[in-house]
Amino acid sequence: MSRKNQELTTKDRIIKATLDIIGREGFQNVTIRKIAAMAGVNVAAVNYHFGSKDAVINEALNMVTLRIEDTFACLKSNEIEPSARLECFVRQYSKVIMEYPDIIRNFISQSLHNNSVRVEYQEYLKNEGIILVARTIAQIRPEESRIVHYLRTLQLLSSLSFPILMGERIAEITGLDLDDPDVKSRYIELLVNGITGAD
Repeated sequence: MSRKNQELTTKDRIIKATLDIIGREGFQNVTIRKIAAMAGVNVAAVNYHFGSKDAVINEALNMVTLRIEDTFACLKSNEIEPSARLECFVRQYSKVIMEYPDIIRNFISQSLHNNSVRVEYQEYLKNEGIILVARTIAQIRPEESRIVHYLRTLQLLSSLSFPILMGERIAEITGLDLDDPDVKSRYIELLVNGITGAD
């Protein structure tokens, strides 16, 4: 294996370990020693690749943020019919947030309880994401007011976030396993149909 591939592998392990710690314990409990132990590297490797704890945390969170932001690309394509764009977005967004549920819960917690933390994803939603979703809904339902388009946007994003916030309690409360591909697919279908008026 080339030196470059070894470095990428080490960096990826460090980022994954950082995300695991943030998800389970929160930002405040991340230490370079914990990252190194979980990644199977020494402390010097973390410092070599990132320079500081804050730098590795930022890199890890930026990776998740970019993955989430990429899901909004579906909404930018004018070659696809608006309902299909919305469904594409919902499926991709759902897939990414279900891949990182602990990180998403921590993003939300930081947004709610720590005003000094500026979560990149929150900034993206404010500056572009919400507008893209609302604009797509407006193309699907042009007869509705701008306020209703934004209310539907809020409804959609809330419906996607609630199962993540509740985690395994969803199954305890409802008896539904949203990890089951058929149940998840049906949930997304009902959600999109409710927003687009296709049901």
